[in-house]
Amino acid sequence: MLKEEIREKVSTLSKQTREFTIIENVIKSKVSLFDFTHISCLFLVSNDIKLANVKQVHNKKLYNLGLRDQIISNDPNKVIFNFSSHILTDIEKEVLVKGLNFTIPPVKLNYADYLTPYELLFRDIKKLPIDNNILERIKVEIKKEVFTSYDNYNFWDELNISKDEYKALKELSSNDKIIIQKSDKGNSVVVINKNTYVERMKDILSDLSKFKEINIRPGKEINFILQQEDRLIDFLKRVKKSLSDELYKSLYPRGSQPGVLYGLSKVHKPLVNSFPKLRPILSAINTSTYKWAKFFVPLLKCLTSNEFTLKDSFEFANDITKQKSELFMASLDVESLFTNVPLDETIGICVNELFKNKQIISGLDKNQVHEMLSLTLKESIILFDNKYYSQLEGVAMGSPLGPTFANTFLCYHEVNWLKNCPEVFRPVYYKRFVDDIFVLFKKREHLEPFLSYMNKRHNNINFSFEAEKNGVLPFLDVKIFREKNKFVTSIFRKESFSGVYTNFTSFIPLEYKFGLVYTLLYRCFNIVSDLSKFHHEVSELKKILTKNAYPQRFIDKVIFKFLNNCFITKPQVATVPKKELSIVLPYLGNFSDVIKKRLTKTINKHLKFCKIRFIFQNSNRIKNYFRFKDSVPEALRSCCIYKFSCGSCRASYYGKTYRHMKVRVSEHQGVSPRTGKTVKGTSSTSVRDHMLECDHKVVWEDFTILGNESNRFLLELKESLFIKRDKPSLNKNIYSQELHLF
Repeated sequence: MLKEEIREKVSTLSKQTREFTIIENVIKSKVSLFDFTHISCLFLVSNDIKLANVKQVHNKKLYNLGLRDQIISNDPNKVIFNFSSHILTDIEKEVLVKGLNFTIPPVKLNYADYLTPYELLFRDIKKLPIDNNILERIKVEIKKEVFTSYDNYNFWDELNISKDEYKALKELSSNDKIIIQKSDKGNSVVVINKNTYVERMKDILSDLSKFKEINIRPGKEINFILQQEDRLIDFLKRVKKSLSDELYKSLYPRGSQPGVLYGLSKVHKPLVNSFPKLRPILSAINTSTYKWAKFFVPLLKCLTSNEFTLKDSFEFANDITKQKSELFMASLDVESLFTNVPLDETIGICVNELFKNKQIISGLDKNQVHEMLSLTLKESIILFDNKYYSQLEGVAMGSPLGPTFANTFLCYHEVNWLKNCPEVFRPVYYKRFVDDIFVLFKKREHLEPFLSYMNKRHNNINFSFEAEKNGVLPFLDVKIFREKNKFVTSIFRKESFSGVYTNFTSFIPLEYKFGLVYTLLYRCFNIVSDLSKFHHEVSELKKILTKNAYPQRFIDKVIFKFLNNCFITKPQVATVPKKELSIVLPYLGNFSDVIKKRLTKTINKHLKFCKIRFIFQNSNRIKNYFRFKDSVPEALRSCCIYKFSCGSCRASYYGKTYRHMKVRVSEHQGVSPRTGKTVKGTSSTSVRDHMLECDHKVVWEDFTILGNESNRFLLELKESLFIKRDKPSLNKNIYSQELHLF
């Protein structure tokens, strides 16, 4: 049977080859050589994409038959670093080697999240000067498209990995004895024992000069957070007259949460006791001082740069080729800069520099800014392993003010350090990007005295160094070396570089994959100093992308377009601009292609003066299955949509809150969130009224969080969508926002 099938396929292939040749000759005789070449390119690209899809289907079948090696492209030994006691199976490696940023289809669509973009689109359309009959037709067509795709979407139909791989992914995620995370640098995958990870993080937190544990009784976290907010609010009330209403509202803390601390493994650094060092990172979003930190970032921007700072590696690559090649190269690195920045000293630097020539900034005087900066950096609470800490010194990686404070501190001091440096070993060239410094000396012998000099400048700051070897030195992502009496540059990739980029089979739109290749080409073109080396780097890039399942023709198509844009200037054609309508949707594979086609047709048909732009998103990455960071307790969550289901009857209520869930639930119960005691004269709520009228008890377990949304308008809109769908009895058809489409 197999031989007969092969014979039939060979016969079919021969027949189609003859037909193809005839068609090719007909087209060649009818069009110009240029048009024929263009048509051929379009066909080849389309054909490669089709072949890639067919290959993906075949790979799944081969995988299910046990031929797993057919799918693995990247070397698992270079991508996966297993420091745990768990031995990974072949199929587990198959999943992880794709990288933690590999996306798969969303398992389930959230009702409100899915409908909201369409509601926003229709609101924009409704503002246009169009006839009501046309508006009604558009409304009907959009609603039909929304519910067709929502009702018919099936995760298993769109899944871009095999069922065995998905099963392995779920089983790995349920193993609570290990942690799977991305490495600190690069896209490597690190597997470590959870107990070892916790011990190493606690070693970092045990530094009493940097951190202090806060004793908070379980269930009383809300008291500490509210007291913290009270201190910030007291300051705002004192300076309220000096602030604009808009600024006052934007700085007002509400529903804040503790910052979540976690560590990322430094696999590119030497191991300590067979385990990688950890870089502590703080997720500071929605902490009590987060808004204040965001306020100060643009205010302090003028203090974060000087003549020695670099904007990016592109600027450095362009600048270094202009320097004299006989100079000796070296680089310095500030060890643990962020955690060693002295807070009080740097706050003083910021304030003094800001008020050099000014008396008032944003309505605040010098003393008020000093106090506000101190509160911003010291009123912090950190959550790790269900315990709470405060940071006494340094700024955390992940804090909005982290890079700003680090740069401000070094910018202020390095000017004086270099000015007072003995001329005999002072570097001829000095450039810095955050904590990485590149220097050029007249002689090799000048490096050690300069390093010794710099290490004596400040008690908190210590420098390490790397000198050029055989005329070569890497800096940032640039490799610098001498060639023909000049400095030349190329791309630098560390030994720990995994080679993992967004896989071509990842569940994202094709144009995003196109954008990745284009971006990598742009990086090569602007860092590599001559075209011969650019050609070499593009060849290397092709090899890397091929291991990430990118078809050769697809890569060539992007290269062709990139080079055309670089060297061919296209004449601008004056056209009447159309009004742009935008919609952000979850990416659903084939469904998204159909939605895009049909909505575009609707807009072109009824609104000829408009065009619609689609932005597709998919956040369902493999890394989402391996969450290892502490979860903020539900009582401290804010900006929530929640559902109340009475435990004594079928009554239900949908609500939203910008404050802590504990505070809102306490209002429904008529008690104080701080003490739990009954509060007299509390405002009426639908849930509380039901409790009093029916003599039903309201407990915490009656409330379920349905989702989060930081934008106030969108929070109210999503709450209204849930109310519209389920018609809960206690809401009495009252909506926070009027719905125009649904």
